[in-house]
Amino acid sequence: MARPRSFPRLWAILGLVCLMFTLVAASSSSSSSSSLSTPLQPSPSAEVDLICHTEDPSGCYPKVFVPTDEFQIVHPDQDIPPGLHVRLNIYTGEKEAKINVPDETNTELEGLPVDSSVMVVDPPEGKGEAAQIPAGAPVYEPVGKIKEPPKGEESDTFFKSLEILQRGLNLDDALKELQELSHDIYYGLKIAEDYETVKNLFCLANSDWKYRSEEKPMPVRRMAQASSILAGALQNNPKALAEVEKHWEKFEGMKCDSRDRHDMTTSAFHVFVPGSGPSHIKARIGALKALLKSDVIRKDFLAKNSMKGVFDVLIRYNQPEWEPVREKMALLVQDIFLDEDQGAKLGEWPGDEQREYWDCHGRCTGGGEGPYSVCADYWLGVVSARNKEVEDHWSHELFQKYIEVRKGATVPYEKFRNDVFEEYMKTGEGAAIPYEPPRDEL
Repeated sequence: MARPRSFPRLWAILGLVCLMFTLVAASSSSSSSSSLSTPLQPSPSAEVDLICHTEDPSGCYPKVFVPTDEFQIVHPDQDIPPGLHVRLNIYTGEKEAKINVPDETNTELEGLPVDSSVMVVDPPEGKGEAAQIPAGAPVYEPVGKIKEPPKGEESDTFFKSLEILQRGLNLDDALKELQELSHDIYYGLKIAEDYETVKNLFCLANSDWKYRSEEKPMPVRRMAQASSILAGALQNNPKALAEVEKHWEKFEGMKCDSRDRHDMTTSAFHVFVPGSGPSHIKARIGALKALLKSDVIRKDFLAKNSMKGVFDVLIRYNQPEWEPVREKMALLVQDIFLDEDQGAKLGEWPGDEQREYWDCHGRCTGGGEGPYSVCADYWLGVVSARNKEVEDHWSHELFQKYIEVRKGATVPYEKFRNDVFEEYMKTGEGAAIPYEPPRDEL
C-alpha cells in the first residue's frame, strides 16, 4: 500500500522559496534607487586630486568640491564647479555649497512674518526752503584744502628755483626744476600765487626772444619750458587758475619789453612768436588751453579776436611734423568751445554770422580775423574734406562737433563737408594756402 503524500509540508517549502526571491528583489531595487539618488563619492582608489594637510588619509578631501543635495563646507583651497548654490554661513564664516535647484524655496524662512503694508511718511516742514547760511560762515571751497608736501630736498629745490627765476639768475636750471614740479597741485598753486613768478613766466613764454638779450639770443627751449610750467601749474588746478585771474587785470597794458608790439595778455593769446616751431607751439597750446578754462580769460580771448592764431595752426600747415600740433589745437577747440562733457560753455563760439562758401575762398581776410569766425563753416569743412580718406583723422570729429553746435545734430556733418569741398574744388588747389611753416630754432 502506497504511503500518503504530505501536501502541507510541500506547500511550506514552496512558500519559503518565494519569500527568498521577494527579499532579494527588494534589496536589489533599494540598492539601485539609493545609487541614483545619492551622488557618487570619490573612493580612495579613484584617480581624484586630493588635498592632504596631514599624514592621516581620513583628513584628505578632493581638490574639486563634490556637491550633494545638502549644503557642505567648502574648504578655502577647494575649487568650486560652476552652477552650484553657494552661500556664506554668517555664524561660522565658512563657505558652503550644494547642487543648485531652480525655484527652490528656503525652508528656513518659512513661517517668518512678512509685512507688505505701505507706510506714508510726511516730509519735514520747511524742506523746500533754502538753508540759511549763518553770518560770518567760511566760504565753501569745492576743491578742498591743498596739503603741503613734507619738508625735504624737493621742497627746498622748488622754492630755491622760484627765487632764481625772480632774480633772473641761472634760468636754465630753475626752469628745469620748476617744469618737473609744476604738475604737483601744491607747487602749481605756489607758482600761481606769486605775481612776479607768473609775470616772469609769461614774459619768457610770450615775449619776442630776440629782445631779451642783445648779446646772446634766448633759446626757444626756454620759451617752451616756461609754457610747460604754466600749463602744468594751471591744468586741473582751479585754485591756481583763480590766482592767475587775480593777476590778469594787472597784466593788461603791461609789456615785458618796451619793443614788444603787444601787452602781456594779448601776447599770451598769440600762438606764433618769432623763432617758434612745432615743439614750442605745442607747449604754448597747452598753456593756452589751461588759461582758457577761466571764464575771465576766455572772455578776454574772444574779445581780442584771438581765434586767428588757432585757425592758423589748423589750416595753414599740412606738413607731417605739424600734424601732432594741429591735433592738439583741435582738442583745445573741442574741449573749450564745443564739447559740453569736457566743460565747454556752448554759445560763446562760434558766432551765428557766417559767410557764404564762395565768399571764403583764398585767405578770407575780411573782418580782421582771416578765415576764422566768419568763415569757420567753410574752412573746418575743408580740413575735414582734405582728409576724408583717413577715417580716424582728428579733423572729422572736430568738424562734426562744430556742426552739432552750429546746426544741431539732426543733419549728418558729412553733408556739410561734401558741400564745402565741392565749393573748395572749384577754386583749385591754390586755395590750400601753401605757406612755409616756421621751424624750431634751438
